[in-house]
Amino acid sequence: MRDTLRTGAFALVAALAVAAIALSCVTSIGLLAVGRAARSALGEARTALSGVTDQTIEVAVPLRQTLPISAEVPLTQEFVVPIRTTIPISTVARVPVEVPVLGTYWAEVPVEAEVPVDLQLVVPVSQVLSVETTVDIDTMLPVRLDMAGSGLGEVFAGFADALAQMEQSLRWIPSGAE
Repeated sequence: MRDTLRTGAFALVAALAVAAIALSCVTSIGLLAVGRAARSALGEARTALSGVTDQTIEVAVPLRQTLPISAEVPLTQEFVVPIRTTIPISTVARVPVEVPVLGTYWAEVPVEAEVPVDLQLVVPVSQVLSVETTVDIDTMLPVRLDMAGSGLGEVFAGFADALAQMEQSLRWIPSGAE
């Protein structure tokens, strides 16, 4: 009976060892497939990243904003007003006349005249205008970014180097299904 138990235990251990080896093989094959996929993805990412610095990105950015405006606008100006006219005078003036012995006599003197007026009148204006309003802005703002001149080339070069290092670290993985 002991021999049977030993034989059964040995068979069980052997079966478990074979199952563990088979499981390890399946896991290794799966990990190799994941590694190949990762290496391939890293290569594709590096290739895609290499052309980014030669591109120009154009985007229309919506700009919807209400801007409050509050300002004090000083207004200082001189206006020259030319006055060219003739002022007619038609009136009767009462003038006191001293007559010796009789006293003061009031005489009515008719006055008919035209007075020419030729002036340059300077009118200074000095005020502060208060402006308080809001302006609604609703437009599309075109944005153009030339990647070559943006300074991001060094950043993308660093990304490409990091991807190349990751790809190099996976070089031990066979490339095909073997």
